Amino acid sequence: MTDGFEMPTAENPVVVHNGDCLDLLRSLPDGCVDAVVTDPPFGIGFKYASHNDTPDGYGEWLWSVLSECERLCKPGSPLFVWQAMSNVRRFAEWFPREWRLFAAAKNFVQMRPSSAMQHAFDPVVVWWTEGERWAGGQTRDFHVADTASQVSNRGNIQREHPCPRPLDQLRYVVRNWCRPGGVVLDPFAGSGTTGVAAAKEGRLAVLAEIDPTYCDIIRRRLDHASGTGKGSLFAATCNP
Repeated sequence: MTDGFEMPTAENPVVVHNGDCLDLLRSLPDGCVDAVVTDPPFGIGFKYASHNDTPDGYGEWLWSVLSECERLCKPGSPLFVWQAMSNVRRFAEWFPREWRLFAAAKNFVQMRPSSAMQHAFDPVVVWWTEGERWAGGQTRDFHVADTASQVSNRGNIQREHPCPRPLDQLRYVVRNWCRPGGVVLDPFAGSGTTGVAAAKEGRLAVLAEIDPTYCDIIRRRLDHASGTGKGSLFAATCNP
């Protein structure tokens, strides 16, 4: 285990590793998580402070992370991996599994004059490890997120991150495809939406985030979500 890192518990439902995700993943035992829900960098040249989002070697780099995630999954666990629409033609090359797409749709769409067809959903590549699959009550292959309120509410802590995911969408995914009481893994935590969603849905979460600034956003979001400002319901342990 990474020094000081402990798996989540009912008293500490969300734990965060502040560092390279591969360091954390390689330290964890086989079969310790019930779902992987993650929004990695897309390899499109986005300007991150702590990551070079180069397209060069992107598929190999991403699969090195996801293959470790698979090792950590229990039988029948899903992996939900957000991706960029511009890279759809590469998915068969990058994800050597029998995958399908989940449509992460939006009720507010950024209109780009240069686009003949606006992007109203993000493609999420989904597959399961071998074994019996668990599913909740409303298992449609799409969800329309309330992105309009996310844009209009400028007080949202997660907006301090350049590309946060909508909480209602992550809650939908966690609720319907992670077993009750199970552990959700997100190796690219960003603003921590997966962790907040997991805790609100009665699941546990293991997060990794390389940027200490984003890790601070996660801490504050979890404290805010507790309703006390003290993190009594949601606690994060950042391990340098």
